[in-house]
Amino acid sequence: MERMKRFLLLLICCLLATTPVQAKTLIKVAAVVNNNIISSYQLDQAVHKALDNLNKEDQLTEEQFAQLQKQVLEQLISEELVAQRIKELNLQVTEAELETAIGDVQKKNNLNRDQLVEALQAQGMTLEGFRDKLKKEILRFKLLGHEVNYKVQVTQSEIREYFREHIDQYRAAPKVRLSHISYPIPTDADEETLRELRKQADDCRDQLLRGKSFDQVLASQGAAATGSDMGNLVEQDLAEQLRNALTGLEVGQVTEPMVMNGQLHLFLVTERNPGDIHLFDRVSPEIEEILVQEKTEARFKEWSKELREQGQIDIRI
Repeated sequence: MERMKRFLLLLICCLLATTPVQAKTLIKVAAVVNNNIISSYQLDQAVHKALDNLNKEDQLTEEQFAQLQKQVLEQLISEELVAQRIKELNLQVTEAELETAIGDVQKKNNLNRDQLVEALQAQGMTLEGFRDKLKKEILRFKLLGHEVNYKVQVTQSEIREYFREHIDQYRAAPKVRLSHISYPIPTDADEETLRELRKQADDCRDQLLRGKSFDQVLASQGAAATGSDMGNLVEQDLAEQLRNALTGLEVGQVTEPMVMNGQLHLFLVTERNPGDIHLFDRVSPEIEEILVQEKTEARFKEWSKELREQGQIDIRI
């Protein structure tokens, strides 16, 4: 019995001797954000998660690991500041809001509740964990609405200015629809043959300009010529010689006879499409969304900086 007492006393002394070391490890503080702490354990867990997202083949140097740890800690500090602000504003998520959000996820992915649970389990997440994640996202969205989004305004003049500066990204390229009549030029053609061929083409051109239908004019040329509707063509993609010949021609007008690729050609302009005349009205909502996003990101960075400057941050590692 006496030996047992001495053993227990020795065991208690050993535990007391080691407890401060264990406690020091458990309560080691990585940073203090206002009155809340970020523990080294939280930091380690977040760093491990960040490492899991890196390429497995990447080997970080000691300096790179320290930089990653610093970045992760900064992220944890930002998240803690956001969480504190949410609490300060007493922002809440109702059960109805949460269920609506889950329903939206199901609808977007064409899943019923059981299928959603199975999909989450396949990713190592429970429905309860997913609900918590959604709740945090909704709270963050509400916070941004309260602190950031209401200050973001986009005017019509800003939309028009963006449109003017990026017009080439939106403007549809002008198109032209052509029909052609082509006369093959014999390889041994002399000057007289070329004059006769050009005279025939000039006569054909006159008929087209007088309004005679393309099909009738082409048929009247017999086997001497070929022709067809070339469809809608992007004007800037045409050969320079043809592009220059079409400059200034309106619908119903015809180019002068021109030699290209061993043939004498006539090109009739049957249709022109200068682009979308309602282009600004069509792309205006898209531009507004881009500008709102840009302004929101800029305002969020500004707000995050203000939040940090107003807080008391003490980094201890």
